[in-house]
Amino acid sequence: MEQQIAVSRDLTKWPRLLVVGDPITEEQANEIIMRTTNWGFHINDNAWLRLVHGLTGISLDKYGMSDWRETDAFEKSIGNLGLEYLSNSRVASSYIGGPHGWCDWDGTIGCADYNIGKWPEPAEILEEWQKIAAAFPFLSLRSQLVPNEGQSIHGAAVEFTISNGEVEWVDEPEELLTTPKEFSEADILRSVFSRGGERGVSLERLKAALDQVRQS
Repeated sequence: MEQQIAVSRDLTKWPRLLVVGDPITEEQANEIIMRTTNWGFHINDNAWLRLVHGLTGISLDKYGMSDWRETDAFEKSIGNLGLEYLSNSRVASSYIGGPHGWCDWDGTIGCADYNIGKWPEPAEILEEWQKIAAAFPFLSLRSQLVPNEGQSIHGAAVEFTISNGEVEWVDEPEELLTTPKEFSEADILRSVFSRGGERGVSLERLKAALDQVRQS
C-alpha cells in the first residue's frame, strides 16, 4: 500500500530542493534525464532550440514556440513521466543558474542550488517521487524541501527516501541533508553572458541519449 502524507506542511511558494544520492551510470542518467525533462522549452538560444527540435521532431512556430500536441506525443513516445516539480532541466534552461536538476549527465545525483514551485503540496511531491522511484528502481537517494527558498529557520519541512522502487517520508527531519547553495555573482554572470549558457549538453550526447531511450 502506498504511503500517504497525512499532514500538510506549508512549503511556501519556492521551497529549496535538496537531494543527495548514490551515483548512477551514464546510461541510467540518459534514461532519467530524457524521461524527466519537460520538452516545451522557453529559452533565448534559438539556434540551440532549433537543433534540439531537429532531434525530437517537434515543430516550432514562427515565434519559436513548440507545438504542444507534438510535444505531448513525443513525451509519451519516450515514456516521459510528466513531472511538474521534480523535472530535470539538463538539456536547456533560461534559469539564471543555467541548466540544472537533481540528476546530472555524468550520473551524479544531488542538488542544493535551486527552488521548485509554485506552492507545492507535500502530497504532490510524494506522488512525483513515487513515479520516479517506480520508473527507476536503481535510484537510491534522499531528498528534502526547505521552505522560504532554503532560508527557513526551522530547517526542512519534509524528507523523502527513495530506494528499491519505494518511497518513505519523514515529517520535519532533524537535520539538513546538505547546506543550501547560493549562486555567486560570478556564477550568474557566466550563465547569463557566456555563449551557450542555456545549453546543458552537447548535441552528440543528446542524440545518443534520445536514441538509447527510443530503443529501450
